Amino acid sequence: MWTEVEAQQYHPAISPVVFECIIFPVMRGAKTDQKVVDESLERLRLVLGTYEERLSKSRYLAGDSFSFADLNH
Repeated sequence: MWTEVEAQQYHPAISPVVFECIIFPVMRGAKTDQKVVDESLERLRLVLGTYEERLSKSRYLAGDSFSFADLNH
């Protein structure tokens, strides 16, 4: 389940931030589109809230033992 959260929610939220703030300016000399960054950060806040909620109930994402779900993040 947590690998799906990463693939379907975390990655789509963080990728535009990385590209707009690092990849595009450095590799293309392009300006950062702050609107894209702001929208992506808002989505990222929601996703990270899901992680925070889960980690408030267990030591690791998938339970009380370190697992692939934790490595994936």
